[in-house]
Formats: sequence, C-alpha cells, structure tokens
Amino acid sequence: MHRRDFVKLGSVIAASASQLDVYGGEIPQKTATIAGKTVDFVNDGVPLSPKEYGELLMKLADEGKIKTDFYSNGGVVEELENRFAKLMGKESSVFMPTGTLANHMALRRLAGNNRRVILQEQSHIYQDTGDGCQTLSALNLIPLGLNTTEMTLAEIEEVVSKTAKGRVALKVGVICIESPVRRQQDQMFAFENMKAITNYAKANDIKTHLDGARLFVQSAHTGIDPATYGTMFDTSFTSICKCFNAASGAVLAGSKEFTHDLFHERRMFGAGIPAVWPFAAVALHYVDSWIEEYKNAWQKAEYLFTEIQKDERCKIVKYNNGSHIVHLDLKNIDKKRFSDALAKRNIRLSAPDATGFNLKVNISMNRMTAQEITGSFKEAMKEVG
Repeated sequence: MHRRDFVKLGSVIAASASQLDVYGGEIPQKTATIAGKTVDFVNDGVPLSPKEYGELLMKLADEGKIKTDFYSNGGVVEELENRFAKLMGKESSVFMPTGTLANHMALRRLAGNNRRVILQEQSHIYQDTGDGCQTLSALNLIPLGLNTTEMTLAEIEEVVSKTAKGRVALKVGVICIESPVRRQQDQMFAFENMKAITNYAKANDIKTHLDGARLFVQSAHTGIDPATYGTMFDTSFTSICKCFNAASGAVLAGSKEFTHDLFHERRMFGAGIPAVWPFAAVALHYVDSWIEEYKNAWQKAEYLFTEIQKDERCKIVKYNNGSHIVHLDLKNIDKKRFSDALAKRNIRLSAPDATGFNLKVNISMNRMTAQEITGSFKEAMKEVG
C-alpha cells in the first residue's frame, strides 16, 4: 500500500473520530490538542489521537510496511500472526477483532463436548461478557476464587472430582487463567501456582487457556518471557490494542492443529472483517521494542514515586503481586485541582477515588524525562497548596 492510496482513509479517521481517543470515550478538552506530548496514567498503551494514528499509518505505508489483507487473512495480518505466534511460544496464531472473541473461540474449540470450564470468579470472561460463552456456545462456566486474583489447585481438584462422580459422570474440559487480572488492578497470577495448575491439567487430560490480554506487561515485571507463559497452556491470547496501540484487535495462539481453519468460526461469529491492516500494521510497529521501552518507563515511574513521597501528603501504594498499576494516596490535597494542574502540564490522570488516584504506567512516560515528570507533579502539589 502506498501513501496516495491511503490519504482518503487518513482523512476519514481524522474527521469521524476527532473527539475520540482510540480507546473510546471523549477526550478531555484540556488534553485533546497535546496528545503527542502527554504522559498518560490512564491507558495501557500510548494514547494516540486520530491524527497521530493516521500519520503513523501513512508513515508505514510510505515505508512499504503495509500489505493489505483480504477479510482478515493474508498480508500484514499474516505477518502479525506469525510474529506473535513466535513471541507467545506457539506454532500458529489467528487474528481476532476483540479479546472477548479470542477467549470465546479458545474455550469453545478446546472444550469440544466437555463443556465445563473452570476459571477465576474475577475473570473478564465470567464477569464482563454478558454470559456470551454460555449463551452462544453452551459452555458451563465454573467460577472459583471469589473476589480474589487467583484460584487454588485444591479448589480445582475438588470441582474435577465432583464432576467425575456426579449422578451423570462428566469431565471438565478446560481450565482458563487470566493474568494480570483487570478487575483486581492488574494483579498477577503467581507463576508457581500457574505452573502447578497447568501441570495438573496435562496429567488429567484437561485443556488450558491463558487470557493474557496484558501478558507483555506481566513479562516485563516478572522477567519471564511471553513464550514461557505461552508454552504452559494449550492456547493463549493477547490484546494488540492494550500495549501495542492498535485501534482494536487480538491474537489467539496455539498449535497448527488448533488454529487450522479457525477463520471459518471467526466468520460464523460475524467477525470476518474485510480489512484489518490498520490494526495489524500499528501493532507490529510497536511490538518488538515494547518490553524494553516499558522497562525504561517503569524506571522513570520508580524515580517519580520515590521523589513525590518526600512530600508527607503523598504515598505510593503498590498492590500485592501487582504489575503496572499503583495507587497514589493524597492527604490534604484537593484531588480535582491537582488533576487539573497536572493536565495543564501535559499529564493525564484517571478519575479520582476516595483517597487518590490509580496510576497506570505505560510507555507514554518516555515522552518526558523522569525529572520533567517529577517536576510537574511537585509544581502541581505546590499550586494547589
């Protein structure tokens, strides 16, 4: 694809979404015109404006890095699938337009006729998909670990045993683990527990799936690469719109046998999108350098946390087994005025809670030096008194 073929699309992107960021929702007016300079503590990835997104696609087109796909197959989409399969320790992968569909396709195909699926009670699949797996694929989801990040092997063993010994003997088909867990402030499922559960599943002929929407964040914090996590499971998925700044999309990885003709089921669910190269090309642009860029961003964040806690009104609270989210507790500081003061300095915070703000670290930290970010926080605290 060449620039001249892309100009019209760039205009459409800018015109149709001028007041929306690529994650959905209206951009606060104070930050709408400075997106390229903003350090963002709200999103998983870099908050690209529609203009920035279009310009990046034009740049990639000029460099000959965009080969168009046909109904989500071939071209740069195939490049994306091959790259992520390797990164996730799998033979093959398939593009999906959303993580919700990626998880659904994995559980549906892995389960087969063994329709009981064990997963965390706090998981995205159980809590946030409107019983889609139950309604559309007749899966029986069994949630464990009430209001916690993890479920235990003992809980799983009990369910497997009861399932096998029922009046009608049945078999658990799939064990699914989400990590990090979004509803638990992206706290991570402990590696040793994950390993024990997947080993148990293999020994008992139970399939396993990893909901790794933010898997690369986890790897950056644990030092365990995505492929090591991926090889523990039969299938794994990661989002390309979380860390890698695509407007939408996900990758579902597994064996070649698992992914063979999976695009037919994707189409059956209405997801055979005619062209998804604008998603795939952007994700490929960011993926190879992402972990190193994130580590650099986290170093800056650690410097910030150390410096602002020298003011007794500020305290950084890290979550147990946490990843990229921390909580900034504020004492005797007006939270709205503080947020507004930072917005004037090109730093964006989420909506406050009762005691302060959750800060989500991402590679937008690399848009400023650690000293510049810290200085802005200190200036904002001084401004609000």
